[in-house]
Amino acid sequence: MQTYRGDIMKIPILRIPFSAADKKFITSKISEVLESGYLTMGGYTREFEELFAKFSGAEYAVATSNCTSALEIIIRALEIEGKSIIVPTNTFLATALAVMHSGNKVIFADSDPKTFCLNPNDVKNIITEDTRAVILVHIGGIITPDYYEIKKICDENNLYLIEDCAHAHGCNIDGKQAGTLGVAGAFSFFPTKNLVTGEGGIITTNDKELYQKVSMMRNHGKNPGLGNKMSEFGYNYRMSEITAVIGVQQMRKADQILSERRRIAGWYDELLAEVDNVTSLEIPNNVFSTYYKYIAYLSKKYNRTQVKHVLKEKYGVSLTGEVYADLCHNEPIWQKYTYCGKMRNSNNSVQCFKWPSCGCENYQDNFPGATYLSRHHICLPLYPGLTEAEIEYVVESLDNALKDLK
Repeated sequence: MQTYRGDIMKIPILRIPFSAADKKFITSKISEVLESGYLTMGGYTREFEELFAKFSGAEYAVATSNCTSALEIIIRALEIEGKSIIVPTNTFLATALAVMHSGNKVIFADSDPKTFCLNPNDVKNIITEDTRAVILVHIGGIITPDYYEIKKICDENNLYLIEDCAHAHGCNIDGKQAGTLGVAGAFSFFPTKNLVTGEGGIITTNDKELYQKVSMMRNHGKNPGLGNKMSEFGYNYRMSEITAVIGVQQMRKADQILSERRRIAGWYDELLAEVDNVTSLEIPNNVFSTYYKYIAYLSKKYNRTQVKHVLKEKYGVSLTGEVYADLCHNEPIWQKYTYCGKMRNSNNSVQCFKWPSCGCENYQDNFPGATYLSRHHICLPLYPGLTEAEIEYVVESLDNALKDLK
C-alpha cells in the first residue's frame, strides 16, 4: 500500500450525494405533486412500486411508510397472531418490535460470525409448537449461504420464511434476488441505506393473494373490490407522493449507486490485504452483495472503542455504526416488557396472550456467535462519492491507529 502524503482528511460517517440533476428532477416532480393535489397514493407511488418490482425481480411491490411497518403488515397479512416468530438477536430491534406489534412473541436466535446471519442449527433447536415463521435478516447486504438450509428447515416445519431486506437492495444468491427468497420481503429507504427516500419501506412478494391483502392493510384495510369498505384490520402505513418521487429518482440511479458501492468495497479488499490485525469479512462466491456495510474483524487484542476514538481524534476518520454492537437480547427494553410486548409487573408476573404463562417472561440469553461478532467487528465508511485517495487514507489511518495502540 502506498503511503498517503496529503493533509489530514475529514472522512464523515455518511454522505448522501444528490447531484444538481438529481435535485432538479426531484424539485420539478414535487412541484407536479403539489399542483396535482394527490399528496399520497398517487401516480409516483405506483411508479415507484413498479420500478422496484422490476428491480427486485418480484411480481409485486407495495410501498409503505417504513420497513418496520412493512414487516408488521406481512406478519398480519399471513394471519399470524398469538404465536412465536424466530428473529436473529443480531439485528436492529425494529425487526423484533414488528413481531411484537403484530401480537406475537419473539424467539431470538444466534448468528454465525462468518455470515452475520442466522445460525441454522440454532434455528432448528428453538422451534416450538407455536412457531409460525422465521425472519431472515440479510445483515450488511449478505445473504447467508445457509439460506438453503434455513429454507429447508422452514419447509419441513411448515414455517413462513420472511425476509428483512433493509440492508439488501440489489443483493442476490445464485442469481436469486433478495425479497424473492421467502413468502415476502421488507426493504428500508432510511437515509443510511443503499437507496434512500428519507423514510419509507416497500414489501415484495410473488404471491398475488398476499399482495392484494398487504395493499389493503397499508391503507387502513380499504378493499377496492367492495367500494373501499374496510375488510381488513389495517392502519395508515402509506407512503407519501413526495417520498415516492425521491424513490423514483433513486431507482433511476440504482445501478450506478450500487455499482459504485461494490467498486469501493473492491478497493478496500485490495488495500486491507496489506494491513495486519484486520481481516475483511469474506463474501461467499455465490453471493452478490451491494455492501450496505463494509465489515472487517479486528484482532482480539484491540479494543474497538479505543480504535474508533484514535481514528476520529487523530486522523479525522469516523467509522460507521456496527451491525450490530448492541444485540437485541441485551437491550434494556426487556427489563420492562416481555417478549410478546406485555408490561412486566413489579413482581415480574405478566398477563400475556397465553395467560397465565407462555414463557415470554423468561429472559433469553446465551448467543455466543452473535456475542463474538458484536464485539470484534468494525465497519468502514462506504458511500458513493468516496474517492480513491479518501479510501487509501481511511485504510492507512486504520493501520496507523492500530500501530499507535500496540
